[in-house]
Amino acid sequence: MLKNRKIKCIFALIMLLLLIIEPVFAINCNGLLTPGAYKMLQDAINIIRIVVPILLIILGSVDFGSVVLNDDKDALKKATGKFVKRCIAAVAIFFVPIIVKTLLNLPGIKGNINLVDDPMCGIK
Repeated sequence: MLKNRKIKCIFALIMLLLLIIEPVFAINCNGLLTPGAYKMLQDAINIIRIVVPILLIILGSVDFGSVVLNDDKDALKKATGKFVKRCIAAVAIFFVPIIVKTLLNLPGIKGNINLVDDPMCGIK
């Protein structure tokens, strides 16, 4: 328990120092991502945007299909709850780039990190 408190105190002290010092970092997207890394990251995001809805449909169909075959009302509530949670997770995955862009454009962060270009470096 004491070790956990020490870690929390050290973390709080570091965060306080970062707020007081306010370092300014100049980040240029050209030096941050190579063209290959940019293409790989963009391809991964595009694949995720295709795979997530497909998985949502398949897993939802399997869950509700098993409920229909078993004819159990309790299982229907569980399957509906699982499906709603999966839908929320799928929607959240689609909003990750928007959330990151919004966080990087917050006044406190934008002042500390001097992004010359788009905060997402053109990744859509």
